[in-house]
Amino acid sequence: MKIGNLYDLDSFKKFQDSSKQSGFKDAYSGSILARNLTAVDPQIFEKKYPELSFVNSGIAADNSGGYARIIQSLRKQELGGFSTAGDASGNKGKISMTGEESSLKVVERESHSIWTDSEVKEADLQNINLVSDYISAHNRIYLREVDQIGYLGVPDVPASTGLLNYAGFTSAAATGAVGGLTAQQMYDDIAGLITAQHNAVNNTPEYMAVKVDMPIYVLNTLTVTILNTANGASSVLSALKANFAGVEFRGTFRADDAGGVGVSHTVAYSTNSEAMKMRIPTALTVGEIIKQGSFDYRVDSKYRIGGLDVLENTAGYILTGL
Repeated sequence: MKIGNLYDLDSFKKFQDSSKQSGFKDAYSGSILARNLTAVDPQIFEKKYPELSFVNSGIAADNSGGYARIIQSLRKQELGGFSTAGDASGNKGKISMTGEESSLKVVERESHSIWTDSEVKEADLQNINLVSDYISAHNRIYLREVDQIGYLGVPDVPASTGLLNYAGFTSAAATGAVGGLTAQQMYDDIAGLITAQHNAVNNTPEYMAVKVDMPIYVLNTLTVTILNTANGASSVLSALKANFAGVEFRGTFRADDAGGVGVSHTVAYSTNSEAMKMRIPTALTVGEIIKQGSFDYRVDSKYRIGGLDVLENTAGYILTGL
């Protein structure tokens, strides 16, 4: 996801300016914005926050909608065909257009932090910039929420689902729990998932799965389980990578109970913007520092999110219970 789609950068600039006006200094030898946001890179996210698999999935974040309460997506599709020339009947060929639509409810999420000048000065004695750390905490928790919403849906919105539990995806049951499967069964389950998805979209590049997200314990098991073939021995994961060169295999703890307590989901999906988008109409916005009293300060943050908008139901396939 692009930084500009995840953050309202203008609001962070204003926050930085208000921080200077309030007399707070940056103990990190650089602006708050530069340290916590501008230098952020998806690879760094993977190293610092291993739970942010969805944020690093490659699915685009879309800021369309602003302060609208509902986001509607429209997709056009052609229907009909040609008829043979010279046919004397009145039933000639006809080509028409139809539209498909989906809609998502948008919710606003907000939070705030408060501190006193004494707390700032005490932290400064330890070479800690308390104000910067608060904003960094807002950022980290925001990214974790985006990751959770992308996988499982928006909290407090019953109909909302995510990549791991979207009802429009075709789902099939695994042969069994991964701990009780042979190496060949493990391979067949994952390979069958990818092949079924590719077959369903007739190898249309925009809709073909390029990522497979699974529970971390499943990924680790595939990594260490040896598969013996006519060409030699390799791990199940290595064999999958060799046979599906365009597919990336990843782990997330959010897949563990995606189908309910004790029921894991593994999903093969396309990240193309023609297949699905993450709707964040208002990116993370941080307010200016407000002086509430002689020695008390406050900062607010908010964002508006609709969740994962699946534009093509065949762009994802789910394997349950692995």
